[in-house]
Amino acid sequence: ELINTYYTLMFEAVSSQGGIVSLMVGDGLMALFGAPKPIENSAQSAVAAAQDMLIMTADLNEERSHAGDPELKIGFGIATGEVVAGYTGTDERATYTCIGKTVNLAARLEAHTKVVNRSILIDEETLNGLADQSACTSIPAAQFKGFSEAKRVFAL
Repeated sequence: ELINTYYTLMFEAVSSQGGIVSLMVGDGLMALFGAPKPIENSAQSAVAAAQDMLIMTADLNEERSHAGDPELKIGFGIATGEVVAGYTGTDERATYTCIGKTVNLAARLEAHTKVVNRSILIDEETLNGLADQSACTSIPAAQFKGFSEAKRVFAL
């Protein structure tokens, strides 16, 4: 019941900002903004969806605390850039997904939220796509697996 409620909220936040959920693994998901259909500002939409998800999770946590249940804690890694996107699978089961360094960076940023104790981490290209950068704070650059150079990281 909990995972279904959680996914319902997360899907709502993603779709309300023009994104799609392309992958669910355990309690995590990968959302795409700007693929398969282009949207005007994918970086802004992804950040807005993450902020919506934080609000929805806070509301859910309030309900859970009244029932004596533990809090849910979530983190988001958002990266903007080129990906290879399309349908993959077999005749029996296919799914729309994407791969590439941008996807890997987003996953590394999400994992890094636990290290720096921040809920939303974005890369520099996402920062550059935001109309209002005032809520963003630069944190120390991080060296991520699969990348030869340290990446600049920003927290919302």
